[in-house]
Amino acid sequence: MGWLAVALATVSGCGLRVASGQVRSATLQAEGSGSSAALAGGGGPGNGTAGSGLGGPGGTGGLVGSSGGTASASGPSASSSGTNTLAGSNPLSGGSLTAAATPAPAGGNGGATATGVTATTITVGNVSDLGGPVPGLFQGGPYGTEAYFDYVNSLGGVYGRQLKLISSDDQLECNQNEADYQNLVSSVFAFVGSWSLDDNCGAQVMAAHPDVPLVQEQLSPQAAALPSSYSEAPFGEGATLGPFEYYKSVAPGAITAVGTLVGNQASAVQAWHYSEAAMDSLGYKVIYEDDFNPAQSNFTADVVRMRSEGVKMVYLIALNAPDAAIFASEAAQQGFHPELWACAVCYFGGYVSESGGAANVEGQYLNVGSALFLGDPSVPEVPLYLKWLAKAAPGFSPDQFSAYSWADAALFVHALTQAGPHLTQKAVDAALAATNQFTDNGMMAPADIGAKKPSNCYLMLQIRNGSYVKVGDPPSGFLCNYPYYKAG
Repeated sequence: MGWLAVALATVSGCGLRVASGQVRSATLQAEGSGSSAALAGGGGPGNGTAGSGLGGPGGTGGLVGSSGGTASASGPSASSSGTNTLAGSNPLSGGSLTAAATPAPAGGNGGATATGVTATTITVGNVSDLGGPVPGLFQGGPYGTEAYFDYVNSLGGVYGRQLKLISSDDQLECNQNEADYQNLVSSVFAFVGSWSLDDNCGAQVMAAHPDVPLVQEQLSPQAAALPSSYSEAPFGEGATLGPFEYYKSVAPGAITAVGTLVGNQASAVQAWHYSEAAMDSLGYKVIYEDDFNPAQSNFTADVVRMRSEGVKMVYLIALNAPDAAIFASEAAQQGFHPELWACAVCYFGGYVSESGGAANVEGQYLNVGSALFLGDPSVPEVPLYLKWLAKAAPGFSPDQFSAYSWADAALFVHALTQAGPHLTQKAVDAALAATNQFTDNGMMAPADIGAKKPSNCYLMLQIRNGSYVKVGDPPSGFLCNYPYYKAG
């Protein structure tokens, strides 16, 4: 998926497999090193408690973090070409902690002002990979969107209108994705929180409807290029250099012998190439790469070959977290312990257990582009997200997909409030274009939403005793001390 390293970079790449009855989540290359999308994992933190929080609807105020300054002494020094500051030193348009009620004005809200809009409702669509060959792949997308809508509706909605979501399953099929958008576009006001590996297909339909807002994670250049397409973690053809500078500072001798696995889905392959280009610019050398198919469930042969070829650093960004967990488990079984192990898609509660226990993943690093939503008590919006996700989807384990869809829903509501009660699609598009660093109160790395520029901010984590621990950054805020690398 071209992204989101996920940071989800907004977060990165995708393999296709279901683990423990549920596909884990897609990490944005924002989560990792740039702005594309990668499958990460769902679930709570390593100790079994789940959690993720994102902010309320728009508005002004809020900081990315509470402390500014230079890079932490435990991390790399700031680059002269980077920002050399920690996000959080400047006010941002980050949303309010609690959504403000926006009642209809005394003269009414105008009634049916646009497609999908009545005096009492705003109907929104969501097209995600839910069934097909990988059931539940992006189930977190509609769940996270619905959770945020339920939250806003509990406060009275937006200018007297309740938010309604119609979710459609494209079954991981290009033709179905295109058909779903075609079927919904004439009846919904916007599309919000969608996740699909085939969004390039639906983009062909939406190109004929340039005013319909699309507030969701784009996993293809075609979807990102649509004029009314926006997201909390903008798509980017590159990666943030900060994590790679950090790994270079930790193990300078390992970066010339890197090994990786790449799920052979087109968007995952492209996401890996974006990251590889950024690594090449810093002197990294990849000596082992295996593009595997979705049916593969054993990576012992890769472990053996990596060890025999002298791999000193493992970096994973273009596969899903369950596959990364299988690989980590098999590496431990074979006694393969490279000098440095880093993963941009392993921030999910099941990773430690599915890797065979804490000992198998001790010391591994992660680079992420969101705050620590897996139960981090320092983020006061975590309970808000957990509360409403649990109501919308009882028993569902919070994951990256639901977290980013919640954030995109918050961004959409921000645009609705800015557009005013006499709602039109063009007014919402204009509000999105005018929105800069909407961060959901620090839950997401700051990015220029309106300009569709991916973030160069990140957090560095390390697995210690089965828990995710921040390293190389202050107690709060994101590290933004290196630029975003645009692949040529």
